Amino acid sequence: MKRISIISVLLFAFGFMLVAQSITITKRYDLSNDTKISGFYPSFNLSGSKLLFSSDGYNGLSMYDFNTNTVKVISTEAGAGYEPMFGTDDSKIFYRKTSYVNNRKFDAIESYNISDSKKTVMLSPKRDVKQARNFHNGFIVTAERKLIKSTFGKTTRKMPVYVTTQDLKIYLYVNSDFITLNPLNQAESRYLWVSISPNEKMILFTAAGKGTFICDLTGKIISSLGYLNAPVWYDDNFVVGMQDKDDGHVITASKIVMISSNGKTKSVISQANEVAMYPTASVKASKIAYNTEGGKIKIAEIAIK
Repeated sequence: MKRISIISVLLFAFGFMLVAQSITITKRYDLSNDTKISGFYPSFNLSGSKLLFSSDGYNGLSMYDFNTNTVKVISTEAGAGYEPMFGTDDSKIFYRKTSYVNNRKFDAIESYNISDSKKTVMLSPKRDVKQARNFHNGFIVTAERKLIKSTFGKTTRKMPVYVTTQDLKIYLYVNSDFITLNPLNQAESRYLWVSISPNEKMILFTAAGKGTFICDLTGKIISSLGYLNAPVWYDDNFVVGMQDKDDGHVITASKIVMISSNGKTKSVISQANEVAMYPTASVKASKIAYNTEGGKIKIAEIAIK
């Protein structure tokens, strides 16, 4: 029994040794120069062939197609650019439609079928709508403190692991049941930018004033990544985020950094003369995209060895 345990530990350690030791940028280009578009908060589809972007106030949503070099307006609605996403098969886009009633904010979620531009209301206006996660023929999301599944037709697929923040606490849903996590054992938790890894075994999160970390599904810290805002998963082994500085009012400097999930490998993706923010990544296309403070969308193609 002891022998098996030791072998397992060695294999686990060797697995971390296999994590790539170098990140190389093979190509850079300014999407805004090529297409005359400007935008903020880019978001790749799964294959990396399409990219969503919005205005700096999250109003409206457009899609750029790398294969046809064309731009399509998806929505002009308020809030449409806040955390939109592609469906699991890249055929649909899910986005918000924000409205106000008696100064109270409500969010609906609509779908957009890329092939025929058909729009469908998937979630009626609700309060406190969190980040949606794509799911078979639809998505899951928490709204008004309830986990909601919205799909086209019935599905027997198992619900994926879902993680979000509520009152700056981490809520983890497994099979529709939830637990709260406090990985740093903070007396007053302040967790932001929470997301589940592609293999659904790790949670990426930022703790205000503490930095960005990765923990397992029990809340046990796996690694500390240091100062990194708006982090997103590249794959199970790497994350991408921004290291920004501000004067108390506006961001004065920011760079995009890629870090291995064990914190051992780091590489700056953006260029020195840029204020680079809000990255998105596609491992299938080996691409990272981000926007500058002026709304230029930059693309970096990478190789990991």
